[in-house]
Amino acid sequence: MSFDNEIKYTAICQTNAFENRTTNIMGWRNHSSFSPDQLVVTNSNYNSNNGYGLVNAGLAVSKAAGDSPYEDVPDLGGNNWGADMIKAPTAWNNGHTGQGIIVAVIDTGVDYNHEDLKNNIWINTKEIAGNGIDDDGNGYIDDVRGWNFDNNNNNVLDNNGHGTHVSGTIAAENNGIGVVGIAYNSQIMSVKALDANGSGSYSKITKGIYYAVDNGAKVINLSLGGDSSNDSLKSAIEYASSKGVIVVMAAGNNGNSIPSYPARYAYNSGIAVGAVDQNNNLANFSNRSGSQEIAYVTAPGVDVYSTVPNNQYANYSGTSMAAPHIAGVVALMLGANPNLTESQVRQIIISTSANSTSSTEPTTPTQPGLEFPSFFPPLDSFFPRELTNIVSQLPLSFQTPTPTSISDTEKPVQPSVMQLRPRYYESDETVRYNSLVRPGMPHTPQELD
Repeated sequence: MSFDNEIKYTAICQTNAFENRTTNIMGWRNHSSFSPDQLVVTNSNYNSNNGYGLVNAGLAVSKAAGDSPYEDVPDLGGNNWGADMIKAPTAWNNGHTGQGIIVAVIDTGVDYNHEDLKNNIWINTKEIAGNGIDDDGNGYIDDVRGWNFDNNNNNVLDNNGHGTHVSGTIAAENNGIGVVGIAYNSQIMSVKALDANGSGSYSKITKGIYYAVDNGAKVINLSLGGDSSNDSLKSAIEYASSKGVIVVMAAGNNGNSIPSYPARYAYNSGIAVGAVDQNNNLANFSNRSGSQEIAYVTAPGVDVYSTVPNNQYANYSGTSMAAPHIAGVVALMLGANPNLTESQVRQIIISTSANSTSSTEPTTPTQPGLEFPSFFPPLDSFFPRELTNIVSQLPLSFQTPTPTSISDTEKPVQPSVMQLRPRYYESDETVRYNSLVRPGMPHTPQELD
């Protein structure tokens, strides 16, 4: 297996996002039935902005289970608005919670000690911890909770926060604290392919996909992206598809008319996900679906409340936050019907999603005091050989709320300030990307032990 021509990837996460207003109206009979063999794109409601629209977990899971559409249930409210919006409680009320489904999060790692995640962390039972032997013969020594492809070791703890936030949206426990994950009885496999700054390479991400598939994951979440195609990455996603594993990919935060990579591969494999706010308004930063019909849906991605390291919680925005909602829905579907093929899952997702009756083209933010040019192109775009310093071009820094603790005894932390900083990578045929850096977040691996 060759992983030539490395390119740097950056996790897709955004703050202070702007939204464009759309509306979504759902009609069960307005959607096509699914083919067991392939994605059949016959839904006339597809458009080039938000694809097939907002996902509906209740409808998708009922269809996956072969049941009549489930009746809606009351909203949970509060910080669980995202689950309410996609009607996840409707699926839960019918006994579908993702039980037995492993979801791989290929990201910055996961705080597997978090009180809202620790009971939903995948454990490699074929491996004996700490004996220095590759007990299961998979090529990775002591990979008890996954593998770190960034440092080539078994330390999968999150030293950034992004991967833990994504994981909480998928599988935070239904334990009365914090937030409830979309598939709250699923398991998270931590595959660390991004560094502390949220950047990685095609080769690391590609290896992470093969690892996840070969070690039992049924769903893979990729909340990351870039503007360049890569054959090895595309082949890895196709490999996952051939094994019945569904890859869910964030569409990107450039506000572009088409998704970034790898989400652009959703014409053939996997699912691309755009972001909407609490009012189902398509986020201005979200890359659109494009004129070529692909498996593109939307999910909550603005001010999403979820887990961050050290038993904390925070609101993040970005298509990075939308994708794990869909990964959770897919886990619910597979929990309801483990025999679904990848093509069937994709077809059910798009045929039960509710597209908007009107949508808008990406626009430039116009709110007073918050004007800045092309926020995400510098983050995810190709940089020339000479490094471009965009920090001086930004009129403000971006601040998220102070993470909240589930315990009154937790040490207060400083607000997490989101800043754009150029990162330079020394390697052959390098593409330079900017990373989102959150200084002051108290979650190094050592502190998590």
